[in-house]
Amino acid sequence: MLNARDPQGLSGQDFDLVVVGGGIYGIMVALEATRRGLRPLVLERGDFGGATSHNSLRIVHGGLRYLQSLDLPRFRESVDERRWFLRHFPDLVRPLPCLMPLYGAGLRRPWALRVALALNDALSPRRNLGVRDDRVLPAGRVLDVQATREVFPAVELSGLKGAALWHDAFIPDTPALFMEALGWACAKGARALNYVEATGVIERDGRVRAVRAVDAASGAALEFHAPVVVNAAGPWSPAFAAACRAQAEDLFPPSLAWNVVFRRAPLSEYALAVAPPRPGAQTYFLVPWKGVLLAGTGHAPWDAGPGDPRLPPDLLETFVADLNEAVPGLGLGEGDVARVFAGLLPARGPGSAELTVRPVVLEHGASGGPNGLFSLSGIKLTTSRRVADELLSRAFAGARALPYEQFERPPRRSEGPDYAFSWMPAFGDNSWQAPLRRAVSEESVLHLDDLILRRSSLGDNPERAAALAPAVCQALDWDSERADREVAALRRQLGRPETTEETLPQPL
Repeated sequence: MLNARDPQGLSGQDFDLVVVGGGIYGIMVALEATRRGLRPLVLERGDFGGATSHNSLRIVHGGLRYLQSLDLPRFRESVDERRWFLRHFPDLVRPLPCLMPLYGAGLRRPWALRVALALNDALSPRRNLGVRDDRVLPAGRVLDVQATREVFPAVELSGLKGAALWHDAFIPDTPALFMEALGWACAKGARALNYVEATGVIERDGRVRAVRAVDAASGAALEFHAPVVVNAAGPWSPAFAAACRAQAEDLFPPSLAWNVVFRRAPLSEYALAVAPPRPGAQTYFLVPWKGVLLAGTGHAPWDAGPGDPRLPPDLLETFVADLNEAVPGLGLGEGDVARVFAGLLPARGPGSAELTVRPVVLEHGASGGPNGLFSLSGIKLTTSRRVADELLSRAFAGARALPYEQFERPPRRSEGPDYAFSWMPAFGDNSWQAPLRRAVSEESVLHLDDLILRRSSLGDNPERAAALAPAVCQALDWDSERADREVAALRRQLGRPETTEETLPQPL
């Protein structure tokens, strides 16, 4: 459970560090700080996990792709961190079988993948250490053509040589995991405030002493004292660094990334790694998610600001065409699009769609900025905890981190069920509202979209979210003026026109 939201009460208090940004990287910095016995404060300008972190493909990759370039350090890091997620969040993270059809071109040949999968298993002997029995990842293997057809009936048969099968991990509900991790940190002494925007730092003798901030709910100016500030604000991190007179030109050159939910039944129980049959074509994953199809990830340059990125129609059209080319007969149309998850990731440089290879950690005091100010720009959910751990090892070199065996996670927060995409309450059934009321009282909910999109899975289906929104407002006893305002804001986030008359979504 989070601490009660009390910006005025925390203002003026002393913390060991202030973390600017409440996405997955900021949350992991707070968690790792408490493992060192430190008292961190997280400040998030919007809601926790509400920007890029919310829009991922939800796969925790183990690093198989790094074997292609023999980047063994990154491979081992990814394997270890995938195991960390499976071990510490077994109710929220599960094994994901992944299947790549092989057509005998380039590296997609059965013999090449047999070697790669054998290396993957041989170099990760500890991948299941301490993991619950039902979360163990099996060894990889190559399937023959018949076995491939059985698990992927729509596979293109022309030239098919078989398929590579391996296992990664999957987080069906990333918002639930974010809140669990943040609640863990708060149970160990962290404090967290959403809708509080950090605007700069206060220095004395060339060192950070406090963070200036504004409470979006009240407009009040706030100060939070700490000798260390970690700038983990994602796309907003260059602006915050500049406000602190710190140089950070290469901190986060933005690129657009997106994943699309299609109102179509999954093609397989496995995640499918497919690509259009042309040289240099990108590989996409088609993931079974709550009874529908989740596809990603697309990438494109981005030259607009950090707020509310949207996928342009021409890029969506190209994305759909690529998927149809990768799986002939799939026949997706833009009318099948149920939801687009779009966010910004750091690229190699301005105007590029190619993601940076390594996370960026800057100690600004070493380059003329304030001492005690660090900036962090991460690229993968998988390694977020590890990058946070490495940063804190630099910022607090003398602080010993407890082994996780001694850093017990608190009991899971109370929450509602994981709703299937097509689920709707039966007439007269209001039991689904109780978990929402609990979240309002316990989890720093200020707005309707916080509740529906990031404290429950009701918002996975935009039609359902918009249809239930008025009933949620009524259950929370919000007056009509607030309800109208909150419902309109939710609809904008979901991309639902104000004039659309919602009907209850039908099962597939």
